[in-house]
Amino acid sequence: MGQTEKYTSDHPDFVYSSSNRILHWIRALVITGLIITGFYIADPFLSSEGSSDKLVFAEWAQWHFILGFILISSGLLRIYLFFFGKDRDGELRSLRDVFSIRSWIIQLKSYFFVGELRKKGIYGPLQFLTYFAIMVLVVVASVTGLILYVHVYHLGIGDFLYEPMRALEAWMGGLATVRYIHHITMWGYLIFIPIHIYLVIWSAIRFKHGALEVMFTGYDYHLKKDEMEEEKNKEDDK
Repeated sequence: MGQTEKYTSDHPDFVYSSSNRILHWIRALVITGLIITGFYIADPFLSSEGSSDKLVFAEWAQWHFILGFILISSGLLRIYLFFFGKDRDGELRSLRDVFSIRSWIIQLKSYFFVGELRKKGIYGPLQFLTYFAIMVLVVVASVTGLILYVHVYHLGIGDFLYEPMRALEAWMGGLATVRYIHHITMWGYLIFIPIHIYLVIWSAIRFKHGALEVMFTGYDYHLKKDEMEEEKNKEDDK
């Protein structure tokens, strides 16, 4: 006899700390701004003939650099919080699940409507690898962005990073290759963002939990079995 399952939010689980939630939305806004300003830098369509076109381009480039440094700062802080933040236990537990065949089977079966999604950590193994890949994109975008930055600003941070960034530039095959890799990271974001939004909505509907609001409230609720029905089913199975 099958078991009756109920969804309840009477006792929601605290999943994400306020620092992680704030950083999530900072990265979301910053990456959106970087994509918009990056498209303009690649093709300055607002520029008009005359001297003002360089001023318009410089303003867009300046905002791109400002957003880039915010992305670098938030990325470094996110890496720190992964190991030392309030959510570290759940996130590190998710890392262990990446090496668990059983965790992979459970998550993949749930995506194919064979079973329910059960996670011991904050993320399932596929989720964890996806978010890890996005963090790798953040690192690559940051490093290649700094290489491009030192070619524009030669004082302050630009002067301090000039030599190591030029060494990385040579190692990566030259400035043209660096710019190409930098553009590739943008397309990585553009592919990830709609898939991420779709899967958040799909997951909330498919598994009846708080995927849509968890990054606002920090709380999530999961599938729980009604205790009375569970006991009744146990008696029926005897």
